[in-house]
Amino acid sequence: MTVELYYFQPLGTNSGRVYLALLEKGVPFIGHHLSGRDFEHLKPEFLKINPRGQVPAMVHDGIALYEGMTMNEYIDETFEGPPLRPANLVERERMRAWCRYSENDLGRCLMMINWNRIMPTFIGARDMKEVDEFLSKVPDMDRRRSWRSAFEQKTPPDVIEESHRRSRDGIKRIEERLSKVPYFAGQSYSLADIDFYNFCGGILMMWMPDLVNEKATPAFWEWNQRMNARPAVQAMRGNRTGMPTQPPAQAAAQQSR
Repeated sequence: MTVELYYFQPLGTNSGRVYLALLEKGVPFIGHHLSGRDFEHLKPEFLKINPRGQVPAMVHDGIALYEGMTMNEYIDETFEGPPLRPANLVERERMRAWCRYSENDLGRCLMMINWNRIMPTFIGARDMKEVDEFLSKVPDMDRRRSWRSAFEQKTPPDVIEESHRRSRDGIKRIEERLSKVPYFAGQSYSLADIDFYNFCGGILMMWMPDLVNEKATPAFWEWNQRMNARPAVQAMRGNRTGMPTQPPAQAAAQQSR
């Protein structure tokens, strides 16, 4: 069975969540690095795989999949390897709730902050005509509008401040949860931890070190240390070249659940 994954560099957010799920399951796959800076995800050949022009996209035996959360459940259901969804149904419900929160709530706030900080550099030295030409190819109108606002630095200040406020609330919520249980779903390592690590973990520590640190958020800090120690996470962090990927043997034997 052939598995191909199309993703951005650096690994993170949507790309990282699926990349890491494949490594944790021990699924061999071929990785295709797409350059976001060069808008390779908007080229016709990729739009044939994902008409929405977004990464990640996974092709399994000729079938294209491109919804991150359901893609990860598909990976866990389809392939042999360590389970990434709790057997306990209450924990499984918690897993899905935290997955949604990390992507659709806290993750979006953090990306709003992140994109408005890096978008001008990300786009580079291009005139507005060239930028408009690229943005016109973005299928999603809301995404097109938000990208342009970030590039022109015209996102309303109150929108950015609201993202900061909700991020601060999110930090408190995360710390409260992880002070009670080792993983977001409960006792089981799951897709929720994979999602939080990629959507929120690195960005929180990068952009809000005064709020997220060993002293202020000890439970989150310890969780992040446990995540970084996982062989699959180390393999993901070590692969920044977009080369074809074979998961480490240790990932399939991962027992710290």
